[in-house]
Amino acid sequence: MNLRKWMTLFGTSILLGGAVSLVTGLIMLLGDSSFRVVKTEDWLFNVLMMFLAGLSLGAFAHMGFFAYMMLNYIARSIFKRPYLWVALQGFIAVFVLIEIAYWTYDSDFQADIFWAVPLVLAAASALVAWRKTYETTTGAWVPTLFYMIAVTTIEAQPGFQSGKATSLIFTMVPLFVCNSYHILRLHRILNSSKNKREAPAIAAEAR
Repeated sequence: MNLRKWMTLFGTSILLGGAVSLVTGLIMLLGDSSFRVVKTEDWLFNVLMMFLAGLSLGAFAHMGFFAYMMLNYIARSIFKRPYLWVALQGFIAVFVLIEIAYWTYDSDFQADIFWAVPLVLAAASALVAWRKTYETTTGAWVPTLFYMIAVTTIEAQPGFQSGKATSLIFTMVPLFVCNSYHILRLHRILNSSKNKREAPAIAAEAR
């Protein structure tokens, strides 16, 4: 990982966040004409703010990615047996899904949010993890699930605190897409082989 690759990853992340936020916002605007990122009747300004908010979400996702890489590096130096760190990540991922249901149950969110969000997040994360293991090694399965579930949830806290399903969706979708991009791009940046027996997991989690 050199400076050029880091800047390319960062630039792509914020642009991806802006594009996904814009598309997500426009779809939600078509479904609910009252949806607004900012309180204004000027729809063009509102669309612009959707894009700018997406740029911020992309930058935030990039920060979360490197925070996880640092956490992973420290954890692997603490846990002498790699499977302990992998097992802990799996436990935390499940705990976060349960915590999401707890946060949204009997809250300002719609009644079905408490089961829909954990279910969709888990399913989408499993799909990303499957792709990651397909391109690298089976050791990346649990760490990828942890990253996609736990890190995305932490980054999406403003959406959970809003109490509005529209705000939560507008926040989580760009973050999830950016995080998926980061995790699926990592082994390519590191020039990892597609051979599953040789390619490392996410930053060699399983080593």
